[in-house]
Amino acid sequence: MLQLDPLNDGISSVQLVEYLGGDRSVTQAARVSFANDLTVYTDERDYKLIKFLLKEGHGTPFESNLLKFRIKCPIFVDRHFVKYRAGVSKSEQSLRYTEVQDEFYIPNEFRSQSKSNRQASIEGGLTEQQQIAARKRVAEANFNALAVYKDLLRIGVAREQARAVLPLSTYVASYYTMNLRALLHILNQRDHKDAQYETRQFAIAMKQRAEPLFPMVFRALEEVRIEHDR
Repeated sequence: MLQLDPLNDGISSVQLVEYLGGDRSVTQAARVSFANDLTVYTDERDYKLIKFLLKEGHGTPFESNLLKFRIKCPIFVDRHFVKYRAGVSKSEQSLRYTEVQDEFYIPNEFRSQSKSNRQASIEGGLTEQQQIAARKRVAEANFNALAVYKDLLRIGVAREQARAVLPLSTYVASYYTMNLRALLHILNQRDHKDAQYETRQFAIAMKQRAEPLFPMVFRALEEVRIEHDR
């Protein structure tokens, strides 16, 4: 089972653990409306149909399949995906039942805040000294939070309360189960130039795992986008 490391830190991961369907499942679901879903068509005909469905916004045929991802990411990234989880089932590691490990996200490179966009950041805005200082402070904050967490457990505080001191950089694992329509919705929002870098890396990894299963869909999607931008 191929595992991708979107943040290249040896902790983050995206795995496609189960799937059902492919390009043909999309075209069959579309053609059943005319009772010709059992007829075998050429790849060219299938591709033209898929492109038509995407261009005209016919989403239902893209629901006749299943993709199940195991994703391990920082809490703040997980929240970004939850916001756009229409049609997605999510099962998450419980920090009530399990103790947190020493797994926190520390960026390889810190970005500065954009002055023109409240939700955007800028690469290359910090000096090397600022980068070093930022990494040190984040590492210290993670270490201190974990130390307090373990102290609370040691003196008898329940896990469900002790977890309140943990930072958003804490890693959690979840299963995201969805159909292709739901995945395309997530990618439209999170594999985007304006999405936060860390979140986008996970979206890209999900796309990399799904694209070989639906090559026509992703090729047609790219063509539709190019034509729309002309």
